[in-house]
Amino acid sequence: MFSEKYNEFLKIFLSASVIALVLFGPSLRGDFTLDDHSVIEKGVQLKCLTNIFELWVSPWHPGGEWAGNYRPLTTTSFALNTFFSEGPLGFRIVNLLLYALNVVFIFYLVRKLSSEKVAYLTAIIFLFLPIHSEAVMSIVGRVYLLGTLFSLLSIHYLLENKYWVSSVHFLLALLAGDIFISVLLIIGSLLLLEHKNIIKTFKLGLAYTAGLPIYFIFRYLALGKYAFGGYGFVDPIIGPLAFVSVKERVFTALSHLYLYLRKTVYPVDLSPDYSFNQIPIVSNLFSSWRALVGLTFIAILFYIFYKSKRKDIKFAIILFLLPYLVVSNIFFITTGTMAERWWYFPSIGLAMLVAIGAESIGLKFKAQSLKLKKYIYGAGIVILAFYAFIIFRQNRVWLNDKNLFIYASEKSPNSAWARTNVAEGFFLSGSVERAKKEIEAALKISDQYPSALYVLGQIYWKEGRFGEAEEVFKKAIKFDIYDRNKRSLYRSLALVNLDTGNNKQAL
Repeated sequence: MFSEKYNEFLKIFLSASVIALVLFGPSLRGDFTLDDHSVIEKGVQLKCLTNIFELWVSPWHPGGEWAGNYRPLTTTSFALNTFFSEGPLGFRIVNLLLYALNVVFIFYLVRKLSSEKVAYLTAIIFLFLPIHSEAVMSIVGRVYLLGTLFSLLSIHYLLENKYWVSSVHFLLALLAGDIFISVLLIIGSLLLLEHKNIIKTFKLGLAYTAGLPIYFIFRYLALGKYAFGGYGFVDPIIGPLAFVSVKERVFTALSHLYLYLRKTVYPVDLSPDYSFNQIPIVSNLFSSWRALVGLTFIAILFYIFYKSKRKDIKFAIILFLLPYLVVSNIFFITTGTMAERWWYFPSIGLAMLVAIGAESIGLKFKAQSLKLKKYIYGAGIVILAFYAFIIFRQNRVWLNDKNLFIYASEKSPNSAWARTNVAEGFFLSGSVERAKKEIEAALKISDQYPSALYVLGQIYWKEGRFGEAEEVFKKAIKFDIYDRNKRSLYRSLALVNLDTGNNKQAL
């Protein structure tokens, strides 16, 4: 019996790994990108395994307590990667294998709750979703791969009534990534659904709180005053939702829900950036058809949840809605507004709902002609082929920063962050005129964005316009209210003054 289970696991894992290798294989030759540089390349503590304990009392970004991110299990996995090789290839291979492993555990978890056909369909749908590209191809996306793995195991052991084993895996998921606090909400809801008794749910749920004091102690040691939230760590350009009312956050979250759903089904415009101005803040629900679609979708799910007698449908809705609630910026303020990598965990519940629907349609037409079934299967194959094409195209995007920033500015043309990154890339490669064009576009979006002003100052400096460069750097310091760029800006001011012979001011 054990041998049969092992062989089944191995077959599914190898199949998922081969498909994942075909889909994401071209990205294996890619460089480090975006946050990979600060977290991995500049992560001095990763270079020696003797520093592992230090990783557990350190922020995600070295010196970046202000970001409020604590992910020691993921950084420990990076340290183990670095022990074998410091190049990006090993990191990317591990990400790909984790993705395949998640597909396997999704299969087993869904099969425990539903039919084998639904389990296979859910696993296949999840495996082929292009919106997962960022979580797999961005090395730091391992946060979501690793956190999802332990979340699935936690829910698996919960369903077997092994509450303490489940609670350990919940803690591991939380240590992989902060957003997996959503697992606690999922577990509470599943316990309540199963026992229909608040007192019993509370007593059983106590097992999941046992490790939280230790977690928060270590979190405080790593992040200090930023350990328990607050808006002080949020950049207004990257996370504008932190600075609007709760009503606006709710309405905008509904708009984001529509976008997530649309980009899951029709992923032709995936983007690594959804920062300031790219997606408008929704102040009036009835002024945004996207928000209304999002609200309608949630209303339908609530109706299905209330009416359905099937536990697998209720489970899928819980697994979808509660993780989205955490990443929606309604109650838990994040450093961003929307990100495709955040959709990785919630999409399991969505894939399961689609699989259940597909099975129900199949059963309804069971007595129909074989020809109709062929059409249905053919349509499914065409959709998967289309998704595979999109994923294959995304491989090129995540090969290096240049490709990524150019692509981001094309897909998110109203993003000051994206346009600034493209401008900096052009400037560093010597294309000053192209850099000026992009930075002008960025400053039209926000003329108070310190990073954009910094690049403009660099351009003026290179052109010998020292006075203008100095004024722009000073303006950037004025708007850098969270001291993110102070060191670079003051250093640039010092060097500009040295260039003009003003040594006293440079000092």
